[in-house]
Amino acid sequence: MKKFIISLMLFFLLAFNIANAAPQVRATANTFKEGVYKLSDFIYSPSNIYNLKNVSSSNTVYLLIFDGNQAIVQSIRLEPNSPYYNTISLRPEDRLAILGNGEVYISPKTF
Repeated sequence: MKKFIISLMLFFLLAFNIANAAPQVRATANTFKEGVYKLSDFIYSPSNIYNLKNVSSSNTVYLLIFDGNQAIVQSIRLEPNSPYYNTISLRPEDRLAILGNGEVYISPKTF
């Protein structure tokens, strides 16, 4: 009986830890650090407009959007814990460059 209770407690402990870990994995899948990214790196948005937010508590991030000719079409400075900003409508050949030590959360814009 003692082994049964211990194994049951262990099962519940593992079950609750697995259930709590799933939302954390999903939330970090949209978080990007310094680098250059293409549109296929993000979750697809039907409107090709994305929400951006600096989730870092102490670092400023600069975000640049380049078109297919490598010309800057949008530039955004994201302060620590910034509000959400919208991108312009992106095309498949566009690139996003993130500069700074912060992390940017990118999600599709919903209407």
